[in-house]
Amino acid sequence: LVESICEGETFTVGTSDYTTSGTYTDVLTAINGCDSTVTLTLTVLPTFTTNLVENICEGDTYTVGTSDYNTSGTYTDVLTAINGCDSTVNLTLTVLPTYTTDLVESICEGDTYTVGTSDYTTSGTYTDVLTSSNGCDSTVTLTLTVLPIFTTDLVESICEGETFTVGTSDYTTSGTYTDVLIANNGCDSTVTLTLTVLPTFTTDLVESICEGETFTVGTADYTTSGTYTDVLTAINGCDSTVTLT
Repeated sequence: LVESICEGETFTVGTSDYTTSGTYTDVLTAINGCDSTVTLTLTVLPTFTTNLVENICEGDTYTVGTSDYNTSGTYTDVLTAINGCDSTVNLTLTVLPTYTTDLVESICEGDTYTVGTSDYTTSGTYTDVLTSSNGCDSTVTLTLTVLPIFTTDLVESICEGETFTVGTSDYTTSGTYTDVLIANNGCDSTVTLTLTVLPTFTTDLVESICEGETFTVGTADYTTSGTYTDVLTAINGCDSTVTLT
């Protein structure tokens, strides 16, 4: 006899049990009462044990033979090896978490919001699937609002000696100026000012009247000798100072 058994099994000839590879001879008694000599060549085939320590991401499946696993735990499957014997697989499985992040963000017009390798410049809802430090998916849902920036053009006039203020800037001379302020929404508010400084006027009058007459400056009437100052409004809207002797 040439026979094979798997490790842990027994091959029996008459009253003899064999569990290891080798050649064995047994003399039995045949049905006619005579000797029946049996020569056994026995091969003990190995069984296999495999220990697996594996990680999967939440929502994935790990398969051993015909068994599918998707929760953390320790599992044992007995498969059939190529030699026909048992192949025992011990699986220690860890299911790693995936992450979901909801972002509600605002940027100013002209700015960019970045998620991973994605750059966003317009309002909308966007989804990016990144890889977290554990190697699993990290899903980021971004709700983005792009806030407006404001541009204001001012054409203004002031009188000589006055000041026009934009934000923290004070202007006293004619010219074009640009100031970048912060609007209520936190974004830039650009103000371009074209400023004209109008002149004020000073007039010195030396006049004579006869007793009983009146000299008038604007709405002021003078009948006695002296030096008087009146501040009138010129045609350009600025002061016109008249000093009358």
